Amino acid sequence: MGRLYKALERIKTRESELAAGGPRIIQNNRIYTTDHSIEDPISKKLKRVKLDNETLNARHIINPDIEPTVQTAYKMLRTRVLQRMRTNGWRVLAVTSACQGDGKTISAVNLAISLAGDVNYNVCLVDMDLRHSSVANYLGLEPKYGVSDVLKQRVPVESALIRTDIDRLVVLPNVQTVTHSSELISSPAMYDLAASLASDPTRIVVYDMPPLLAADDMLAFEPNIDAIVFVVAEGTTKRTDTVKARELLENLNVIGTVLNRSDEKTVSYY
Repeated sequence: MGRLYKALERIKTRESELAAGGPRIIQNNRIYTTDHSIEDPISKKLKRVKLDNETLNARHIINPDIEPTVQTAYKMLRTRVLQRMRTNGWRVLAVTSACQGDGKTISAVNLAISLAGDVNYNVCLVDMDLRHSSVANYLGLEPKYGVSDVLKQRVPVESALIRTDIDRLVVLPNVQTVTHSSELISSPAMYDLAASLASDPTRIVVYDMPPLLAADDMLAFEPNIDAIVFVVAEGTTKRTDTVKARELLENLNVIGTVLNRSDEKTVSYY
């Protein structure tokens, strides 16, 4: 009976593990699944939403069908960003630009997807451009709730989060346009939300922020972030705007600058 009882217990344990997404391994205070991925306590409760690769490809978002050189470029960016963040113990990253149309959102989305490719981290992509929200559109999502609903305490954050079919990537989009966004961004509710998202030591939070010269949102939100990626567009971003933005970012941790829409060509393989 002893051996039979132990066998039955092992079967029950295995069934429970499969129901929960597979057996877990605890190592260095982190919980891994058997594919060696970090387990996200938030996303495991959410239903996966499948992203349409054709839509992603049309909007130049990383997917299996996109040009390989694009994936390579963002992997290079991911590696350099992670090196800086690990060295400094940073986990909260903002992506911004000088003006609208420089490509900050597409850079934020692709960087978040690329970061999620590292099995050591979960990634939460947050649309904080509350006046011109477009993260959901880039990903082909049709969310019911968003950041502004959470901040106005209409819904809990779990109701607004979307778990994508990209492993280790969850998205907190925005739906409602907010005119007076800087007041909402600097509110106690925003502080609590930012602290909650950053509370998991295995999670990197990527915020798609408004342009620096379009609103004061980025500067109002600065206490909640560790580092900044600044995006400029070749042939679009004016030199004077870049200088103004640089002055505003002078005392902040700018981790690097992304040159978007560059004409420079790279070898297809290396």
